[in-house]
Amino acid sequence: MVTPRRIVLLPHTHWDREWYEPFPVFQALLVEMMDALLTILATEADFRHFHLDGQAALVDDYLAVRPEREPDLRALFQAGRLSIGPWFTQADEFLCSGETVIRNLEWGRAGAARMGIVEPVGGPWAGYLPDQFGHIGQMPQLLRHAGIERAVVVRGVPAAIDRGAFRWRSPDGSEVLTEYLMHGYYLGADLHEHMDTPAAMATELGRTAGILAASADRDTVLVQVGSDHTSPTTNLAAVVAQAAPASGMEVGIGSLAEYLAAVGSEPAPGAPTWTGELRAASHWPLLPNVYATRPHQKRRRAQLEARLERYAEPLAALVPGVAWPAAELDAAWRLMLWNAAHDSAYGCSHDQVARDVDGRNAEVAAICDGVVTRSLATLAALSAAAGTLRWNPSPFEREGIPGLGWAVVAPGWTPPPAEPVGVHVEGERVVLDDGTALRFTDEDDIGDLYTFCPPDGGTPMAPVTVEVTGPGRAWVRFNGSALELDLTRRPDERFVRIAGVVHNERPDHRLCLWVELPEAPDGHTALAPYEVVDRPLMGEGYADEVASPTWPARGAALAAGTALLAEGVVEVEVDGARLGVTLLRAVGVIARMGLATRPVQAGPAVETPDAQCLGETRFALGVGQGIARANLVETWERFALSILEVPAQGGGQGPASGRLLEIAGAQLSGIRLVGDAAEVRIWNDRITGRTATVGSQEVALGPARIETIRLEPPR
Repeated sequence: MVTPRRIVLLPHTHWDREWYEPFPVFQALLVEMMDALLTILATEADFRHFHLDGQAALVDDYLAVRPEREPDLRALFQAGRLSIGPWFTQADEFLCSGETVIRNLEWGRAGAARMGIVEPVGGPWAGYLPDQFGHIGQMPQLLRHAGIERAVVVRGVPAAIDRGAFRWRSPDGSEVLTEYLMHGYYLGADLHEHMDTPAAMATELGRTAGILAASADRDTVLVQVGSDHTSPTTNLAAVVAQAAPASGMEVGIGSLAEYLAAVGSEPAPGAPTWTGELRAASHWPLLPNVYATRPHQKRRRAQLEARLERYAEPLAALVPGVAWPAAELDAAWRLMLWNAAHDSAYGCSHDQVARDVDGRNAEVAAICDGVVTRSLATLAALSAAAGTLRWNPSPFEREGIPGLGWAVVAPGWTPPPAEPVGVHVEGERVVLDDGTALRFTDEDDIGDLYTFCPPDGGTPMAPVTVEVTGPGRAWVRFNGSALELDLTRRPDERFVRIAGVVHNERPDHRLCLWVELPEAPDGHTALAPYEVVDRPLMGEGYADEVASPTWPARGAALAAGTALLAEGVVEVEVDGARLGVTLLRAVGVIARMGLATRPVQAGPAVETPDAQCLGETRFALGVGQGIARANLVETWERFALSILEVPAQGGGQGPASGRLLEIAGAQLSGIRLVGDAAEVRIWNDRITGRTATVGSQEVALGPARIETIRLEPPR
């Protein structure tokens, strides 16, 4: 490793819009912090830069209260003394769709552009990702698509990466040079405590350099000065300037862009390369169990992302005669991006924050319903035939309806009904008529909203009773909780649908459903944003967090030919010859100290009684046998994306059936109107190349590749 010769100090704040307090409380603190910051920047010329957490939303939040300060901010951004973007919010990557990640970048860059920043002053953009609980494997490709070639991360990096920079590669081969903040984003947070004398500051700077020396691979290192919701320190720059000679190093305040420019775009010789997801707890807790916290919100988020990306935007973009509802869709995306902020999306926040998230979700639902209803009514009015118009959101044929198309069926026609599945009970198991066996467990959980922790000696408990209560119906009862199951199968589907209700009357426990497998696999496959990813049985743990067998699955997991389907992100694991999903984690505090599964503190001990999920929580799952990896995305779409129906009065000039756009050989991410043309985003779920078609265009789609296709007008 290299002895540091130069320290770039990066004063910053990591700003959660909402977390252990609701947004209005943090907004008031933000205004106080920004007011103080602007005073320092106006009076201390040597305080060269302050980093605003890589996100643009906090600038909007400040200007909502202080609109008169916009000229001051604009001047500081353009002078390189403040940073903005490239993100809109610091969102979780696994709980958001791939389309949401792209829109987040677009909104962040647009916020920067409004302040006159197309490129950062002094250096390149960085995909700054300081506090997400791991990173998706396709993030390097998404950054490169946005013209960003650098990344900065903290959590999720495996122990195999033992230095300050590495090449991070997506499955398609895209790479970004990545700075690894192995010691966190607050290594210099305590510098303000050493400002009594230049000698004291020099000593502290030397100590900090010594910490970094173990992993430094260049002689220039970055030290971030700040932490969560912190304010800048008056006279810091002056004291550092006096202390630098005594430290034996060049030390000064700079920007992240300047630091990246200083260290260059090539890593040191021998720098490692990592391909795919970053989901290790090697040096920082990964906090893996947030994906089962407040599960109704995970389900609702996925429903709304689908409503925006696969219904509202495509219909508004493609149906002739529909005016693009830009203001409505922008309002919906703003709400979704606010809810994507990591503490909001995780559900590991104050109960009032969770209520606010639910309220924003309700607004998004109302907006999307309006856009979809108007668009489908317009499409139905074009049909010469009367009856019911059925709309298929998938790019492939379903139920006789063309992909991304419609069919008008005769009045009175109804689709074949879902039939109850034959079920019987064998001991503690619910066994389906195709031989699929379901088990259920409940176990005490003394953890918090971040981390599952069983009590010492605690073991999963079997149900008290399991009984069939009618055709395709079963009840599973535990002490203090029960599961109500309704199991059906549709004629054209290769999976069983499970509509369930958790009736919960007790706190501090974890309910799981398990599907028995024909054999014990050595891992599982799951959907993630723009990827079908293979995972091992266990994640990588460390001293601060034990290894976890749980993983986030974005709608589907596959093990030993058995698929488990959900509408949104669920927590899954493989234990021997069974595939499990967490139905409910009932816990009542943001963070506890000294958990056996995570000895370090992860946040404040704020009580969250609503997170105990007392009462009813509904869930929807699918279980299918003999599902292949190549069919996993299509199987999920058939489960999660409903065919919509609206009345068709007839009398139009259009056909009774047709498609608005033909897409073949690729998975669909989204369709929207950009300017006067439709923009279509597709991706390859395979690790081999293929040829796709979008309308009349042929697209060479490389392995795991994401492509955006522009369809020239007319619509």
